[in-house]
Amino acid sequence: MSSNGKPYSIFKRNNVYYVRFKLSSGTWSTAKSTGERAKGRAERWAVDYLSTGRIIRRENVSFTEFSKDFFSWSGAWATDKRVRGLRISRRQCYNLAYLLKTHLLPHQGNKKLTQIDRAAIKELRNNLFNSGYSGNTINKCLSALRAILESAEEQSLIQYVPKIDRAADNPKQKGILTIEEVKRLFSIQWMSEPAHCHPSKDQFMGYAGNLLACSTGLRMGELQALTLSDIHLDEGYIYVWRSWDKLFGLNQTTKTGRARNIFIPGMVKDVLSQLVKLNPNPESFLFFAEKKPGKPVESKVLIRSLYRALKSIGISEQERRARNITFHSWRHWFNSLLINAKVPLQKIQSLTGHLTAEMTQHYYHLDDMADVRRIQESIFNEEAIN
Repeated sequence: MSSNGKPYSIFKRNNVYYVRFKLSSGTWSTAKSTGERAKGRAERWAVDYLSTGRIIRRENVSFTEFSKDFFSWSGAWATDKRVRGLRISRRQCYNLAYLLKTHLLPHQGNKKLTQIDRAAIKELRNNLFNSGYSGNTINKCLSALRAILESAEEQSLIQYVPKIDRAADNPKQKGILTIEEVKRLFSIQWMSEPAHCHPSKDQFMGYAGNLLACSTGLRMGELQALTLSDIHLDEGYIYVWRSWDKLFGLNQTTKTGRARNIFIPGMVKDVLSQLVKLNPNPESFLFFAEKKPGKPVESKVLIRSLYRALKSIGISEQERRARNITFHSWRHWFNSLLINAKVPLQKIQSLTGHLTAEMTQHYYHLDDMADVRRIQESIFNEEAIN
């Protein structure tokens, strides 16, 4: 083996030249084949390889060691995201850290970073599949792994990020109710106005929350984050600009980071007006937690109200599960309702908050939303939408 003071050494094995590179620790990298039989060409290959800057600095770094606290909110990865203005939340970091702990470390934790190649990633993907995890969960794990490996590559701890073949998503289709089912749901007796049947505040909030989600497509967290100052009943709209997270509290943006105005139909406006009157604190959340000042109602209150109401109109728990109907189904229901009514896609996205970076944002005034308001009002009218 020959180095002669160079940052690499060359030796011959089976008529082919191999090269080792000197690491910052003073040790030598594992041997790499140059594929060359002539020493001069092998020397040029080594020089060219050095010029790529892809020489591994340390070869004994384990996946467990490198990934420790990788997705911490105050860590380098999340901080870099925020510095570059990329969307990242504490909840995302929490979810990624959970995937790392429960799925990645059990499969990859005993490996060195340099041992995580395409074959190891394929094994991880297939093991998760055979364990019964959905394609969506598997791909979230693979995305988390990619983020870690990209950082390792930046720090010259691996030569490159191996190709990662994703799993087929195969998500379970979110179920939605029919228009007839929705009309029945919001006409049953226990959901009547408080003056008629004297329900508890939680019952009435469950009714009002589901009614609002049905007619606007609000996410659960956006609904919980609404305060009385966001409700403009005289003008007939609500201002959506924040979201609530049960672990981290109030986020100062929505999930997509975009605020929006959403108009509400007359029936919903009347119900919200009653809810405002029930609120003991004029500065609190619209859907308030009576026994927990300063916090909104828990999501389970709204969810359980929906499930009880579904049973009241003949949709059993077994059927609900089979149809995959959840509180989030209201968002799919509202989106589908507008699409079927041929409302322009850009207008729908401005209401649901699904605007993409490529699409020009457009602000719609009250008059621009006449078609949407007609559809919202018709949800609770006798005539179904054609």
